[in-house]
Amino acid sequence: MDVYIKPVKKYKANGKKLILLKDVAEVYCADIKNETIKNVAVLKIDSEKQKNYLVSIMDIVKAVTNIEPRATVVNMGEKEVIVEFEPHPPKENQLLTLVKILAVVTVLFFGAATAIMSFHSDAEIPKILSGYYYTFFKEENATPHILEIPYSIGLAVGIIVFFNHFSALKITMDPTPIEVEMTTYEEEVIKNQIEMLEQEKEGKNNGSA
Repeated sequence: MDVYIKPVKKYKANGKKLILLKDVAEVYCADIKNETIKNVAVLKIDSEKQKNYLVSIMDIVKAVTNIEPRATVVNMGEKEVIVEFEPHPPKENQLLTLVKILAVVTVLFFGAATAIMSFHSDAEIPKILSGYYYTFFKEENATPHILEIPYSIGLAVGIIVFFNHFSALKITMDPTPIEVEMTTYEEEVIKNQIEMLEQEKEGKNNGSA
């Protein structure tokens, strides 16, 4: 009997101490025992502390074959699943969330403005615009505002095109650079967590041996 599973990378267990196979993976089995296999326990948490646990593909294979020795587990997903256990579901504080959003927006706004002004100062943009003004109008002008307006518009359009969205609107269906970086960061965090949990598990096994 073949059991096809597709484990996820991470599962959040809010107050749930008995983690079933269907919680951490998609399961398909063309057999009458399909629901039984989906409800196999792969992890039992006996702590009240917030902590991360690691469920490996071997843990899943052992749990499945314990109830169905003839089963052949075919993995089509991740080899390890991180289970984030929280004893109590987190309560969202809307005021605190709003304060965090305003703080991040303020830092990003002034940080971006400072970066743009520093670039303009280093690249001597006013002199470049003055040079363009002389080229087109044959007059000296240290503050050519007529060129600053299209330059500012072009800068805004360039930023919008680069980041691929404005507010809730997206220009294309491609992920934005920020989304790509966040995905890469999340993958690196998960990889690091798995390595730490594997080392912790090996240390316990060596200690018990």
